[in-house]
Amino acid sequence: MEQQITFCSSEDGVRIACGTTGEGPPIVKAANWLSHVQFDLDSPVWRHWIEEFSKFHRYVRYDERGCGLSDWKVADFSFDAWVRDLEAVVDSLGLERFVLLGLSQGGPVGIAYAVRHPERVSHLVLYGTYSLGWAAAERSPPVQIEEREAQIKLTGIGWGRDNPAYRQIFTSEFIPEATPEQMRWFNELQRISTSPDNAVRFQVEFGRIDVRDMLSRVKVPTIVLHAQGDQVVPFEEGRRVASKIPGARFVALEGKNHILLQDEPAWSRFLYEVRKFIGVKDELLTERPSHDSLGAIGGPATAPAVTQGKEAREAHSLLVGVAVASLSLYRVVGNYMRYDQAARNILKDARQKMVAAFLSPSTKRENYLLWAAPGSGKTYFVEEVAASLDRVAQYRELNLAKLTEPAFRSALGEITDLEQPCLCLIDEVDAKSEERWPYELLLPFFDSTSVHGARRVFVVAGSSGSGPNGMKERIASRPKGADMLSRIPVDNEYSVPGMSVGDRIVVALSQFRLAGKRLGRDVHEVEKLGLYYVALDRRLTNARHLHELAVRAVERMSPGDDRVKYDNLFHPGDPENKAFWGESLAVAGDLAGAYLLVQD
Repeated sequence: MEQQITFCSSEDGVRIACGTTGEGPPIVKAANWLSHVQFDLDSPVWRHWIEEFSKFHRYVRYDERGCGLSDWKVADFSFDAWVRDLEAVVDSLGLERFVLLGLSQGGPVGIAYAVRHPERVSHLVLYGTYSLGWAAAERSPPVQIEEREAQIKLTGIGWGRDNPAYRQIFTSEFIPEATPEQMRWFNELQRISTSPDNAVRFQVEFGRIDVRDMLSRVKVPTIVLHAQGDQVVPFEEGRRVASKIPGARFVALEGKNHILLQDEPAWSRFLYEVRKFIGVKDELLTERPSHDSLGAIGGPATAPAVTQGKEAREAHSLLVGVAVASLSLYRVVGNYMRYDQAARNILKDARQKMVAAFLSPSTKRENYLLWAAPGSGKTYFVEEVAASLDRVAQYRELNLAKLTEPAFRSALGEITDLEQPCLCLIDEVDAKSEERWPYELLLPFFDSTSVHGARRVFVVAGSSGSGPNGMKERIASRPKGADMLSRIPVDNEYSVPGMSVGDRIVVALSQFRLAGKRLGRDVHEVEKLGLYYVALDRRLTNARHLHELAVRAVERMSPGDDRVKYDNLFHPGDPENKAFWGESLAVAGDLAGAYLLVQD
């Protein structure tokens, strides 16, 4: 997905970063706490928001002052300054009329803007929001205010530390039903999106918000949506906002997450209601979810569809006629597997060249470019190549999206000081589009084949654009980007496709075996219906997700059993188990009770 990042200046000169994706009538999202327009783009927490709102519209997001790519050192942290920042973004993009989306404290900002500029707001969409800050006695009892003040003090102490335990407090409130990967990402977002001092200032200012007197003055069409179990902003706050805005429509969503996650039922309901409200054509609306499909509050996501679609037919065909799976047939390197032969051979070629660079050193440049579809496991692939080198070379991984300039300089310095050969992955190399330093710092390393006589092999990897050419164009447009690319031989450029149905099955088998070995359990067989479920569940998009599923499944295996059964994929009583089982029997009943023997 292509994104344009621009900057504008607010009334007091503060620089505000703005990200734009998609085409069509504009939707502007008022900034809410904890955002990073570059880092959010490929995140498991925010990416689906960006993708869905960019389908039919030009979707505009921006980082509020003190956060993300906007200026961090600012004097004015007031609510009025946040409203002025929204005004500056809209004016800089020349938007005359647009849908305004307000999440959390972005809701009050959106309300204030709509009151000031009703002629520019076609529709106001509010989610998980409030009109009165947490510090007001009318909203929060004394004990809750004391708890929030203690939390703010803890923020000042531990926000910027490497230990994520401090930030986990907020993560558990914002997305209590998240997967471990989503929680880890949100912990990291907190660390890189703002400083400890700013995190404290944000929270203090949130407590002071009061737009109650503005609610009755909102004259634009408004919809208010709120999760019933929201642990950050109480459900009653959303109801109160809707009741005070003339003509506002209120939609209650089931769930506990303050940020709606892609796989929870409330997300599809939210999308349907918002799109219908803002006037997306009926034929483009996703099918309206029934109330029965939403499940109980806090329940699991709906089971993947198992109708006779292309992927369901492919998964059934792959599984029904096979009795034994030999993982060695699909191994690229270590535990990295690919089902598709073409993809497997491309990656084997890349692996062979990287390894040969250390075993048969030459004066040739051995820099590599790796474009990979999201979820294809590019980082895992390079990690497994490094593991195959064992003691031949050290391995270092630098994620450009997560590192500041000083941290990046320091990490490169450590690589320089190594006396051993080193394989170094520069992940998210297409990040930091607004900065000059990334490629300027990397260029000297790409010019030298060795340091202290020890070989250095660099792999730069990213996922932007629809392929390597699109990513290279983005890199080449930046300072020293073209120079860096010129140091990568054309035959050292590789493209990694996304995971197919067959890939998900093969990787799942590998992860079941791997989890068994690590937990001291022998896994010799896997029930085919379980693999059918894995193949169709779009939440299981990469090896990390599949590994987490495999560990939980192996832990649930009966003592003495060497088979992973379909039921082992779910916790006891999980309604998703029953739902998928009932739906799949008509189209894949022959996979139930049938097992696939797994061999290394």
